[in-house]
Amino acid sequence: MFSPETTQKGEDMIIQSLDPVHIIGESSLVAFSKDAGWDVEMERFRPNIVSVGHGAYADETWQEIKIGDTVLEFDHRTTRCLITNVNWDGVRTNGTIQTLRKHRPRCEKTNKPVFGSYFAVKQTGHVKPGDKIILVKSRTV
Repeated sequence: MFSPETTQKGEDMIIQSLDPVHIIGESSLVAFSKDAGWDVEMERFRPNIVSVGHGAYADETWQEIKIGDTVLEFDHRTTRCLITNVNWDGVRTNGTIQTLRKHRPRCEKTNKPVFGSYFAVKQTGHVKPGDKIILVKSRTV
């Protein structure tokens, strides 16, 4: 994936991202907030895309999806760290990571709690706000 940026001098530059696309469902955050007992902000988890209109944790069952004319393939579940305890104002809390540890599955390799999924770009294309996520193939969790 490539994204054009502009330098301070106004010159165009290209930034290449080799990282997968991070997706979290809006309903997953609602379910997690209920477990936490407070409204957890999506920004704590830094997704690239927030899915809307799918069941809680649905992204964990997607093997291949299409958004716009872009095709994405499941890469791995997102392990969470202590940074989720810090909101955008820099206020620290312990509740987020503790709730993740209590209510979410753990990564087999790291034992860290998981929340969200990473997807690799299988076919490049354009994605715009409002594009629907179309399930092409599901996977067993």
